[in-house]
Parts: sequence; C-alpha cells; structure tokens
Amino acid sequence: METLVSPATGGYVADVRPVAQTERIQSLDVLRGVALLGILLMNIQGFGLTEASLQQLVRNPHGGNYWLMTLVHVLFENKMRALFSMLFGAGILLFLAKSRTGSGMAAPELLIRRQLWLIVFGLINAWGLLWHYDILFHYGIVGIFLFPFNRLSPRALLLCAVFTGLIYSGKVYWKFTEQKQAYAKFQQVTALEKKNKKGKLTDEQKDDKSAWEGMVKESQYDRKKDKADVLAMRSDYASVWNHQAPKIKRMEAPFFYQIGLWDITSMMLLGMALFKWGFFSNQLSTKDYALLATGGLLIGQVMAWFSLPTYEMAVVDFTRYVSRNSLPVSDFLMPFERAFSAIGWASLVLLLYRLGIASWLWKAVRSVGQMAFTNYLMQSVLCTLFFYGYGLGYYGDLKLYQLYFVVAEVWLIQTVFSTVWLTYFRFGPLEWLWRSLTYGAWQAMRLRSNPQPTATAAILA
Repeated sequence: METLVSPATGGYVADVRPVAQTERIQSLDVLRGVALLGILLMNIQGFGLTEASLQQLVRNPHGGNYWLMTLVHVLFENKMRALFSMLFGAGILLFLAKSRTGSGMAAPELLIRRQLWLIVFGLINAWGLLWHYDILFHYGIVGIFLFPFNRLSPRALLLCAVFTGLIYSGKVYWKFTEQKQAYAKFQQVTALEKKNKKGKLTDEQKDDKSAWEGMVKESQYDRKKDKADVLAMRSDYASVWNHQAPKIKRMEAPFFYQIGLWDITSMMLLGMALFKWGFFSNQLSTKDYALLATGGLLIGQVMAWFSLPTYEMAVVDFTRYVSRNSLPVSDFLMPFERAFSAIGWASLVLLLYRLGIASWLWKAVRSVGQMAFTNYLMQSVLCTLFFYGYGLGYYGDLKLYQLYFVVAEVWLIQTVFSTVWLTYFRFGPLEWLWRSLTYGAWQAMRLRSNPQPTATAAILA
C-alpha cells in the first residue's frame, strides 16, 4: 500500500495508486526525448527571429543560412511535432489501460482531469511565458475528445487518422479556392478599370480589389514592420506581452479550430493505432523497423522536396502562387508527408536503439523523454529569457546558423539536468505536479534506497 498526502486537505489518503509499479516502456521515453529535442530545431526560429526575416531568406535563396533553413524545413519541420502528437495519443491508451480504482475515480474521469490541467499549463506557457506556438493547450483539448476511441481496433484508428488528415487537406484546399476566387474578382475589376478608365467602381468592386491587394501586401516584406517587431520583442515584459497577445489569440482560437485541430487529431489517432500494433513499444521485428525507416523517410522526404517549390513560391510571389497552381501542394500534402516522415524517423531511432549503437546517448535521451513535460516548458523558459527583452534581449540579433548553437546549449542543459534529476527522483518536477493535481494527492517523489522500477504511465506523449 502506498500512502499519499492530499493537497486539498493536507490529510493522508491510503491505497491511492496512480502509478503501477511496473517497468517503463523505455522505447517510448527514447522517442519522446528525440521528439522533444527535435521540436526545438524549428521552435528556435520562432524564439529568436521574426517570421519576416526568415521569409527573406527564401526570397534571397543563396548562402549557408538559406540552405540550413531549407534542410531543417524539409527534414524536421512538422515531423518532430507529428511524432510528439503520435506519442501523446499512445499515452492516452497507456493512461486508460491502467487500473485506477484506488483513486476513487474511473480512468476516463481521471483522464479528463489530467487534460484540463494540461490546458491550464498550456495557458501558462502561452500567456505567462509568452510562447505563441504552445501546443499543450491544444493537446489538452483534443485529448478529452479522443479517449472514447481507445476501444477501436488499430485498423479503425488508422482509418480515422486518414479521414481527419483528409479533412485538414480539404480545409486547406477550401482556403486556397477562396484565394483563387479573390484573385479572379480582382482581375475582373482591374480589367474593367482598364476598359473604362473614367468609370467609377462600385463599393463591392472596391472591396474585391482591396481584399486581394491586402492578401498580397501581407505576403510582402515590410522592413519598417519587421524592425518594429524586433524592437517590441526587445522591450520589457508588458510590451512583449502586448505584442505577443494577438499571435497567441490567433494560434489558440482561429488557427486551432479551423486547421490545427484536424492536424493534431490525425496524428494522435495514428499514434494510438501504432501503439496498439506494438510499434512504439519496440515489439516489431528488426526487419520491420528497417523497412519502415526506409519507406517512411523515402516517401516523406520525396513529398517534402516535391512540395518545397510551391512553399517558396507562396513566399516569393503570392500572385504567381495563386494564379499558376491548381492545388496548394505544400499544405495539402502536409498531413501525409509528416506522418510518413515521423514514422520513418521513429523507426530509425528504434532500430538504432535496438542495435545498441551509442547506448550512452540513448540513455541520456531517455531521461529527457521521461521528463518531457518539464523539458518542454523549460525550453520556453530558457529561450524566452535568452531572446526576449526582459531577459538577455538577443531577439533578432543572431543569424540563423547561430541559433543552432543555442539549441546545442539547451540540449546539453536538458540532458544533463534530466539525467541527474532522475538519479534522485521518480518524476520530473512538473510531471510530479501534474500527477498530484490529477489525482488530488501528493505523489511519492524521491527514489527509495532500494528503488522500485518506475511507472509505465505516460508523462507527456
């Protein structure tokens, strides 16, 4: 029997067992660590540079920074986040699979509590730490709706994942057709102006013209606005908060409910299917992982390189992008490109892990993955304090390649911290807090002198 202390009453609660004393699935922790560290390869660009300055590299496609950005974009962008989402989906199944009768609540009820607290942490990450690309808020919402899917077969989960991915692609295509319609109306208005130079446009025609011109203007580089963005981000906390607030609102409301919801749902459902097939728990054969690594990366990277020209065209010449394409290839293929690539990367990692290559490295990465929740928020703390004005104020000051020295430093800090911390404690500090809030009882934190194997339950997938 394990005795815990209730944070609500301060009293002791007996036989509350949120964590079964079984071995962790180490391969899941390794993959979490890889995904968590890999996400920073893309996030560092948002932490340290304006979007406009990054797009300028695309408009001037030469030099090492352009090729570095292109390589990161093709190999890792959205792929590591997709893997993170898949692992979170697997974590939902792990959570629901455990007997939690000692807590006095059914597993679905505990899962909802867990997700609601994750939403709170996401709001803190976005509105407190001012990271506008936070994903915890989104994960918290989607996870609540996905727990009934745990009874589906792997094949049914896969079909649901494909279906939601197609919804994402459909919504992207819908938006693209609206852009094409706006451009067609603009052409009609300009043709009318040329034909009848003295004629006056109706209010509707003026709106049609200004609508398209607004879209084009948004896609163009504005040096003054870019400098103003950098200046705002180098200011005090209140100024940065006011500057980031519109971005945070856009990401947590319009973007999420229009597009992001379908992306995350698709990847989580795929992760649930893969977990039921034993993929994440290292149960497939070595040959299977080798084939999945080769096939997944080959297909995913072919799709990524194939879609790259349309991605760059949308940045360089928005009018040409809309007028010359019948399909927004880069966005349309995104759900499937990242799914194949994420499976390929995961298979490659599991293959190397199984073969015992650089075992010391995988042990460190596993520690990072076991503390993925803590490390995710730690990245926000470290990077905002380094780049934003209320910290060291390096925002917009470094070249793209220099950002990756910061990435290496953060990786080193997190691997060392996670390894040392887990020699003394069962959970990461925020994992412990999240569990305690979920179960309404303080969890045992320190490792005993004769430590029992730690738990299988997902910390943050």
